[in-house]
Amino acid sequence: MHDDNRRKRYNDNMIDWKKYNPDHYLPVIILIISLMVFLPNLNRHHLWQDEAQTALISKSILSNGIPYGHDEKNSYSQESGAENNKDGIYKWHPWIPFYIHAAVFQLFGQSDFAARLPDALFGIGTVLMCFWTMRSTGRGVRISLLAAGILILIVPFLLLSRQCRYYSMVSFFSMACIWSYFLFLQSKKYARILLVGSTAILFHIQMIYGAIFLMTMFIHLVLVKRKMFGQVLIPAAVILCFVVPWIFYTSDISYQARYGQLIYNQEISKGFLLDFIRQLFRYVIPFYFLIFIYIVGVWQRKNIGFIWKTTKVFTGFNFLFITLVLIVLAVTAPNSFFRYLIPLLPICAILLAEITELGFKSHPVLGYAGIFLILIYQPLPSYFYELTHGFKGPMEGLVTHLRQYAGPTDTVAISYGDMPIKWYTGLHVIGGLTGENLENTRNARWVIIRKYVNCAPVINVKQHLESQVQKGQYRKYVLDAPDTPYENREDPQNHLFRTATEEDKVVIYERIP
Repeated sequence: MHDDNRRKRYNDNMIDWKKYNPDHYLPVIILIISLMVFLPNLNRHHLWQDEAQTALISKSILSNGIPYGHDEKNSYSQESGAENNKDGIYKWHPWIPFYIHAAVFQLFGQSDFAARLPDALFGIGTVLMCFWTMRSTGRGVRISLLAAGILILIVPFLLLSRQCRYYSMVSFFSMACIWSYFLFLQSKKYARILLVGSTAILFHIQMIYGAIFLMTMFIHLVLVKRKMFGQVLIPAAVILCFVVPWIFYTSDISYQARYGQLIYNQEISKGFLLDFIRQLFRYVIPFYFLIFIYIVGVWQRKNIGFIWKTTKVFTGFNFLFITLVLIVLAVTAPNSFFRYLIPLLPICAILLAEITELGFKSHPVLGYAGIFLILIYQPLPSYFYELTHGFKGPMEGLVTHLRQYAGPTDTVAISYGDMPIKWYTGLHVIGGLTGENLENTRNARWVIIRKYVNCAPVINVKQHLESQVQKGQYRKYVLDAPDTPYENREDPQNHLFRTATEEDKVVIYERIP
């Protein structure tokens, strides 16, 4: 009797989740978990080259109102000045990411944490958008949670979302566009407003992804919802009204002139396409997961036709979007960097969730096996080590030394890594990929010759500085920091979860008067 009363009191105190709408409380749970995964230790390491460039250009907005590619001391270029117009206004990338970072700097000051905070928040938003997109298709709670949960487990997505760049903004607004489009297919009255807003913003984060989304939407409508094609023409025209002025405004900047030899080259494009696909299987989708798909397919062989009939509209769009992103990037991208695939990572999570859900419907053990296969493929222990431990790279060593010993009027010459030095010290820095006259390095008090080179311009700068040091009188300092190629970049093949301990130390030379 006593046990029965205790059990009754326990049951009375239990929360009856069935009373609550899962669309209300589950996003809160997802948000709390995401905050614990995305935000810790954002200031773990110094900004690397590309991050520092974004921070510098964003900072210029605070004093000029619009993004500039230089200040009174330094150039912020990594394309030999091709990013700026004749007045020094930066036009290489759309401006929304810079304004977002500038707003955070204005609110919280200039720090590594503040630089990466908006990107982490958009990464969290992408996880939530993944959940809402699945729910908008009429799918169940479990598959929607699987999609959001799998995305949180994809470590390359987490790394990209903790970079002071535009990557997580692309993933968020790509998913917002897809979510809006799925609502449009269901004739929701507010869908077209969301579609116009999210697509216009996506264009102004990275133009190519906005164009790919519109292309996918038009082709998909022709294939599966031709009667609705006319309903999207006015929203598309409104989107173009937001985009065309920017195209004309940036017409004095030529991406084609800089990378024309790589664009529309059939052999190069074929190699990029294969490399993009290889990277997806290497870092996102376990190759052995194809065996799991085969097993689920055999188990569900009698239901395959029905499953496809009920999911083809939304799943078909996802496959079409993946295909067009891969093809367009292969043709237009200057390199096959993994970061260009950022809008595909949430879609991959959704597709993995759909297969895993079929596994659960076949047999619970099969569903849990699918989750296990995804879990063990990701370097989650290394990622959680990153969240809880420090890191030391070459930029930290160099910045610490220059802050201690350099004077405010000193000049620094460096073969690569100029942007972080400019960001952290405010000194005049020559070198890197700015395309500046290298004769101006003769008067530099500090010369930094990095061990690694990554392109022809850096090779030229390094050779020039080596010759300069050999002919002059310089004092050599070996710093307690590893001379790795980058401070720590986002591409999974280059990212370091731990401080390099077996690398040569970074070296800086001081000119003897």
